[in-house]
Amino acid sequence: MNEHEEKIAIIENAIFEIESIMSEVDSAISGTSQQAHYEAYGKYGFNQLLGNGNPYDSSLESLIKELKEEGEL
Repeated sequence: MNEHEEKIAIIENAIFEIESIMSEVDSAISGTSQQAHYEAYGKYGFNQLLGNGNPYDSSLESLIKELKEEGEL
């Protein structure tokens, strides 16, 4: 496994962990007085990292794409 492949594997693992943590936070916040605020503002960081937010923002997926392109050079 080369350096780019190792970095991609690390990022893919991080994506899996972030999705899991986001699900836990979603469950913990559900039904609380802070749910609407979290969904409107707090969850933005998760969504940005996972590429679920603004399509013009970079995400971990776009980072993987860039690393794959660099590895092909």
